[in-house]
Amino acid sequence: MYRLIGLTILLTIAMAVTTPFAQAQQPSVSWAKRLDSGTGPDTVTNLQFYFHDTPSGSNPTAVQVVKPVATASDSNSFFGAVVMVDDPLTETSDAGSMLVGRAQGMYTFSSQNESAIIMSMSLGFTDGPYNGSSLSVMGKNMVMNPTRELPVLGGTGMFRMARGYAVLKTVTFNTTSGDAVVNYNVTVYTPATGENGQASSALSSSSSSPRMMMRGRWWMVGAAIAAAAFL
Repeated sequence: MYRLIGLTILLTIAMAVTTPFAQAQQPSVSWAKRLDSGTGPDTVTNLQFYFHDTPSGSNPTAVQVVKPVATASDSNSFFGAVVMVDDPLTETSDAGSMLVGRAQGMYTFSSQNESAIIMSMSLGFTDGPYNGSSLSVMGKNMVMNPTRELPVLGGTGMFRMARGYAVLKTVTFNTTSGDAVVNYNVTVYTPATGENGQASSALSSSSSSPRMMMRGRWWMVGAAIAAAAFL
């Protein structure tokens, strides 16, 4: 009887030690989730948020800094124009919903006869465990297409050494003001050397890696069970 009670107590203590660490290894927010099993070489994360590009009004988030070329063959192409942006990224398509980050960078109108832009931006996140992390995207965006894709070329923080892709879908577009809301569905791969690819030294003040820490905690579980066997 005492042996059973002792075993129960020791197992409870061991689980209390390991559970917080396991939870810490699974950062979770409403707009981001992990897709991998945790056993492969990469951490796979899916992010879904909304990009609000607002060139109109008294406080625009997108500002044209270079005018289009006057001799463009198609006056609707805006060829040569350069726009600097500091666009909010939100949880839903509602501009008043929770801010999850900002897109900062530029896009340039790159075609003389179609609505195409080259985007070069840093998507910097401010919410939850991703606060301070960023993704870098650059590529051709055919803005009038219902769906288009941009490559993810790198990242920082939780997304260090990231690679992946972003699928873009326009939610609303005002042809008069140019204001647009775009859904971003981003799939990111990061090396599984630490949580979401970040080096363990950046995640913790301890010099031990998360994998070593986890092994140490399971060693404690084994020791607890062995000790209970002698009660």
